[in-house]
Amino acid sequence: MNHHNHVLALAILLFSASNIFSQCEPDFDFGEAEWGASPDAVAGEQFDTAYVYTPYADVFHVLVPTDASAIDPLFALPLDSVVLMSTILVDTVSQQTIPLEDIGLEIVCNNLGNSPNPCSLISGEQYCASLEGTPTLEGVYQMTLLVEAYVTVFGVPVAQPYEFSGYILDVVGIPFGLDDFSTETWNVYPNPTSDYFNITGLPQTGTLLISDLSGRTLTQLQLNSIAANTRIETTQWADGMYVVQVQSKGVRSIQKLLIQH
Repeated sequence: MNHHNHVLALAILLFSASNIFSQCEPDFDFGEAEWGASPDAVAGEQFDTAYVYTPYADVFHVLVPTDASAIDPLFALPLDSVVLMSTILVDTVSQQTIPLEDIGLEIVCNNLGNSPNPCSLISGEQYCASLEGTPTLEGVYQMTLLVEAYVTVFGVPVAQPYEFSGYILDVVGIPFGLDDFSTETWNVYPNPTSDYFNITGLPQTGTLLISDLSGRTLTQLQLNSIAANTRIETTQWADGMYVVQVQSKGVRSIQKLLIQH
C-alpha cells in the first residue's frame, strides 16, 4: 500500500475513554464521503498540544470504507477491517524511539462492540477516538501507527501491514500562564526523602496534588483544610520521582520529589 492509504492508518486511532475521561461520540459530519478522518495529518491537521502533568484528551473521528478502492483506486479489494498493532514515538531531538505509554499517554481501543478485539475496526462504520492520559515527558514527537489492514481475497481476510507517520505530538513543559505562582513561596523537604516529607509556606486556598510520573494521583487535598506547614507520610510509596503541584488563584506551581527507601 502507498502513502495514499493513510486513512486506513488513521482509522485505527480508536480509543475508549479511560477512567478519568468520558467516552467520545462518533458524530463527526463527513457528508456524502465514503471515508474520512479528522484530524487528518496529510491535510496539515494535528492533535492538540499536550502539557506535562496535566490531564489530556483529544478526539479523533474516522469513517472506515467498505472497499479499499475508495482510498486508492489501484487497490480494488473489499476491506474487512483495520487493526492497530502498536504506536511508537520518535523524539525529534534525540531521535530516540519511545513507547507512547512511557510519556504517560495511551491509546485504548473501542470499536463500539463490533468485534471481540477492541482494536479491530470493522468496515462501513464511523468511529471516534481519544488520545489521552497525563503526559510526563515534554518533547516534540513524531507519532507512528503500525497497522494491519485486512482486505478480502477470495473470501479470506489477508493482512496488509504498513506503517503511517505524519502526526507531530507536541508535549510542552508547563502551560503558559499557569506558572505565575512562584515555587519560592513554598518548599518541599527533605528531598530526596524516604518515609515522609514536609511542605511549608502553602497558600490558604487552592489544591495540593501529588502524583507519580504515570499521572496516578496519590494525594489530593484542599489547602483550606490543612496547615500552611504540612507533613506527608510516604512509607508505603514506591521509590521514584513524584510531582507535587500547588494550584491557587487560577495558577499552578510544580516541584519534583524523589523518594528513596
